[in-house]
Amino acid sequence: MIYLLFTVLFAEMMMILLLLFKTPLREPLVAGLDGFKQGKAQLAVTSVGVTVFVVMMYNIYTVVEIRSCSADTVDSPNRVILAFRILEASLMGVSLFLLVMIETLHEFIKPVVILTEIITASRNQNQACEDTNRKNAHLAKSIKEDISRLKTGITKLESECDKREKDVQSRKANSSTLKNQLVGLHVEYDHLLTENKDLKDQLHDMNERLSHSSSKKMSFFSWDQWGL
Repeated sequence: MIYLLFTVLFAEMMMILLLLFKTPLREPLVAGLDGFKQGKAQLAVTSVGVTVFVVMMYNIYTVVEIRSCSADTVDSPNRVILAFRILEASLMGVSLFLLVMIETLHEFIKPVVILTEIITASRNQNQACEDTNRKNAHLAKSIKEDISRLKTGITKLESECDKREKDVQSRKANSSTLKNQLVGLHVEYDHLLTENKDLKDQLHDMNERLSHSSSKKMSFFSWDQWGL
């Protein structure tokens, strides 16, 4: 019984140390105690605690009864039993006290653990948000650079379009000038054709007149006309 009580005491002391100091085992221990309280084990621990308390009170009663006797009548066996009962009652009392302390620490540390988990989750979420914002900022920067390049390209294209439009307009002006010149050349050509026709007609008339006058002269100088 004494060895079992010492084992329980050491186990309870280890649990108290794990609950007091921030270690990787504190959160699993708190989660285990939560699960332990939700099941039927809580009833079993309560029953064991009540039994230990009853046994401790019986040991205290035995010690008081032995102490009530005079010191002269207490022999050596009774003194050994007295010391054993006192040690056993002390260990039971300390174990019950440590159990109550574990319960109290658990009630105090559970919100701390939950708050720590919330803070850790918030930090992770903030880190994720910062990473996302950093990525979005980098993406926005790249998009701005792309937009700037596109604006530059659009400006160049607009300038080229303006140049080509001016070129087209100048070519249209040249084309209209050439058309006007062509119309003028057609008119002049028609006029020349008319003049050429007139000249041909005049030349033909002149040829006819010359041929007629030549025939008259030949008939005037012919031998038949003079009777020769």
